[in-house]
Amino acid sequence: MAGFMLEQWHWWTITLLACTFAFYFANSKPAWVAIASTVVGGILWFNPTFPAMYQFGVFFAVAAVGFVVTTLIIGERKGESEEQEDQDGAPKRILRVDRLIGHVITLDTPIVNGNGVIEMQGATLRLRGADCEAGEKVRVTGIDGIDRELIMVEPVDGVDEY
Repeated sequence: MAGFMLEQWHWWTITLLACTFAFYFANSKPAWVAIASTVVGGILWFNPTFPAMYQFGVFFAVAAVGFVVTTLIIGERKGESEEQEDQDGAPKRILRVDRLIGHVITLDTPIVNGNGVIEMQGATLRLRGADCEAGEKVRVTGIDGIDRELIMVEPVDGVDEY
């Protein structure tokens, strides 16, 4: 009985799966699996008798070198961005403003001429609504703007924050 033999289409199937994971998760690590399996599939295309032991060796060598290079490059870029954040001040935080709809918040600063600003969880958000004084409570009714940082509010009376 003959043993299982890896062929180039096995490796190219791994390539397609790894590409799918790389695009879906927006990660470069599966991309290196795809590159390594493509290299092994290409070798098998030209030399179908390439031993399985060497196939795995080439695969793991290419993938490992790719992982290390990617980690070093990404690590350097993260270091640069941390330096920029230190120069600019506090790092920007991403706040899920869509979760604020329906919540009641207390204004730190007044809304004047329909526009105001509020600081929430380290993020500065713009407000639009009826003119209100600082300390008044408003309910978030919607979100507007391209970068979703403009919050639509309306004044409320006698409601506790939540």
